[in-house]
Amino acid sequence: MTALAAAVCLGLGFLMRISSSSNKNKTTCELLRRAIPVNDLKGLGDCLENKQIKSATVLVSGTVGSTSTVENSCLGVFIMETVELDTKLDIEKINAFGKVVPGSKTISASRKEVPWYLDDGTARVYVCDYRLATGFYDTLKKYFSTEPVITFFKTLGHDGKEKLMRNDVDSKKKQQVLEIGTYLTVVGRAVRDRDGAPTIAEAYRFFNGNIELEEFVTNLELGSE
Repeated sequence: MTALAAAVCLGLGFLMRISSSSNKNKTTCELLRRAIPVNDLKGLGDCLENKQIKSATVLVSGTVGSTSTVENSCLGVFIMETVELDTKLDIEKINAFGKVVPGSKTISASRKEVPWYLDDGTARVYVCDYRLATGFYDTLKKYFSTEPVITFFKTLGHDGKEKLMRNDVDSKKKQQVLEIGTYLTVVGRAVRDRDGAPTIAEAYRFFNGNIELEEFVTNLELGSE
């Protein structure tokens, strides 16, 4: 491939990424433009009073609350935990048994959650199907901790028999937590649940605190341009 052809390919790839990003922003702006601002959660039902409207895209705000919390957590209604094990093994010790095991990293993740709602003092509205919403993970509080753990590995002894060894490793744990009391603004699809209560059945976008939606969309459009 000539230098000119490579430059053309790179340029086309750049333009395609720009175009894709621009189209995504345009779709997001159109969605946010359709959102109906709800001044208080008690009034959410008014958006669904018209029997011809089965659902509506709305913007609501409130404080996170729940009737329960994630097990072993006093405040969390959603917890994503990631653990990274840095197995920097003692090479000299392993060599004494005739085998070298290279260091490695293992990453594991777990997620726990309980039903939660937004509460603004006028009503409670449950929020569902939120994990893929834009901005959701940006609203979570992050906690980090480092603690030693013990791992086991197999190696060969001088007699050629396999032995089980124990090794201390460093562990880096990160928790992302949605805590009770967090004030959020959510854009999502509002429907009535089986009991007739207004619910955010699908969340599209999360913001920390209050948001001036018109200003946000305008800035987003200018950025895409």
